[in-house]
Amino acid sequence: MVKRILFTAPDTYHVSLHEAFGKRPTCSFHPMFVPFISSTLLPPGGTFLPFCNQLASYDYIICTSIMAVRALSSAGVDRSLIDGKVVAIGKDQKVVQEFLGVTVALPHAKPSLMGIIEALESEQALQSKRIAVLWPKYSGLPVPPTITNFQNALSAKGADVSYVYCYRTTAMSDEYYAETADALRSGNISAVALTSGGEAYVLSRIMKFAETQGQPVNVPIYSFGPYTTRCAEEAGLNVTGTSPNQYSFSDFIDYLETEI
Repeated sequence: MVKRILFTAPDTYHVSLHEAFGKRPTCSFHPMFVPFISSTLLPPGGTFLPFCNQLASYDYIICTSIMAVRALSSAGVDRSLIDGKVVAIGKDQKVVQEFLGVTVALPHAKPSLMGIIEALESEQALQSKRIAVLWPKYSGLPVPPTITNFQNALSAKGADVSYVYCYRTTAMSDEYYAETADALRSGNISAVALTSGGEAYVLSRIMKFAETQGQPVNVPIYSFGPYTTRCAEEAGLNVTGTSPNQYSFSDFIDYLETEI
C-alpha cells in the first residue's frame, strides 16, 4: 500500500511544498494537503495604515510569516522606504525579494523568530532602533508560545517596538472535525506532518473530539522542528519524531522519507 502523509500546513505554503516535492524524481510516500489553519489579510486599517505612513522612521520591519510580506506588497509602499529594512524568516527572504524588490535585512539570521533575536543582538546601539513587527491576529487559536517568547525576548532588548496587525490566522472550523477524524482513523493515512504550532493546536482539538466520540485516533505525528514540537506537546500531542533541520520543506521531506 502506498504510504500517505497528511500535511496540515496552510495553503499559503502549499506552493513551496509542491516545489520541494517537484525537485525530487521519486518519493517514498504520497503527500496529502489539508490546511488546518488559514490566513487572510486584514483590511488596511487599525495599526497597519499608521505604520505605512511612518515607514521612513523604522530601522527594521520584521515579517513573521509570508503573509506579512504579502501585506506589505499589497499596500503598494514606496520601495525606497523599506529597502534593506525588511527582516524575514528563511525562505520568506526570497519572497521579500520577489514581491517587494528590495534587499533583505539580516540575511544570515537563523530561520526562526528566535534566530532573528540572535541576529539583532549583534547589531550595535539596538536600544536606539525603531522596529515594527508585522504579525497576525488569531481567531479560534491561542497565541502560540513561539510568538509570546519572541515578543518577550524582543521587548527585553530595549528597542522601540511597534506591533502591527496585518493578517488574521484562523483555525479549521470544528464542523470539519468529524470527517477529519474519520480520515485519520481510516488507515489510509500513515502519518501527520505538522509545520506550525497553530496546526498542532487544531490537531489536538480533533484528537480530543475523536476521544469524546469513543473512537480515538492513533496516527504518528511528525514535526517540522523543535519549536513546532514544543507547541504540539503543550497542546497534549505525542510527537513521534522531529526533523533536526527546520530550515526548509526539502529538509523536512528528506527526514520524513527516512522515518516513514
